[in-house]
Amino acid sequence: MNVSVVQFMPLLWLLFAVLLELSGTYLLKLSDGMTRRLPGAGGVLLVMGAFGALAQAIKGMDLSVAYAVWGGAGLVATAIIGALAFGQRINRAGWLGILLVVGGGVALKLT
Repeated sequence: MNVSVVQFMPLLWLLFAVLLELSGTYLLKLSDGMTRRLPGAGGVLLVMGAFGALAQAIKGMDLSVAYAVWGGAGLVATAIIGALAFGQRINRAGWLGILLVVGGGVALKLT
């Protein structure tokens, strides 16, 4: 396998983990507290897949960085999806929290 592809595989697994988590969380919201079984089951399976993809990502990168990016990206994107898809409002404190999460991820990566 090409060296450059090998170097990017952990990042691709991490991106896949984030996308699976976001999709799963979206379906869990649509499940209406698991009263709608099909979206609920799909959401649970996708979140489980996200953990599997995260496990693949941490084979080739630091656990602290992978988990921080996965959790932070998931949190920020979920807040934005909640606002766009479900009309949930993000107040000033919420935006400050998002800024702190992003700043923390950047600081962790820089160390």
